[in-house]
Amino acid sequence: MTVYQSIPSAGVLEAFAPGFTHTSVTRRFGVMQRALGAWIEAERDLEHSGSWDPACDHWLRDAEAARAAVGAALDALCDTPAERLEDRPLLRIARLTRALALSEDGAEFAQLYARLATSGALLRCPGRHPLALRVNLMLSEARRALAQLAALPDHAQIIEGNCVEIVPEDLAIAETACTVASDAYPPVMQAAPGV
Repeated sequence: MTVYQSIPSAGVLEAFAPGFTHTSVTRRFGVMQRALGAWIEAERDLEHSGSWDPACDHWLRDAEAARAAVGAALDALCDTPAERLEDRPLLRIARLTRALALSEDGAEFAQLYARLATSGALLRCPGRHPLALRVNLMLSEARRALAQLAALPDHAQIIEGNCVEIVPEDLAIAETACTVASDAYPPVMQAAPGV
């Protein structure tokens, strides 16, 4: 005796959902994240050094080299074209990170940092498929790194004076508030012509 069982079409389509694969943007984003982390650590080392002490000059040189590496990584990332829709939010946060890294004015830095919280939908990848989940994880790590950058003594007083709260542990709560509940991406990801 043969038993027939119907398989709902939604279950079949889920099996063919694309997994995460790297693009040029995601690879360069990882390079930028590592360079940003090294720069933040170098800046933290400077916090505890005596600027008058010549023995601490190497920390200053390390911080300058780390900042230059972040700049080069951001330039390479921002010049990379988007290959799929999920690359767009990564490029947007990279441009914001570059503006923050290049900012030498405290008020400008505070305004740029405030954009990180207000443009949540632009800095998120909608959907619950593996590509969106992985990109959103990368974006949350970038936000955490930017919160650490803003918490450095050079920026923290200015940010606090402009009433922008910096609490890296609370980023997950803020990100869920900014989540766009949309599965609007087509099943087959197409190349994104522009960002």
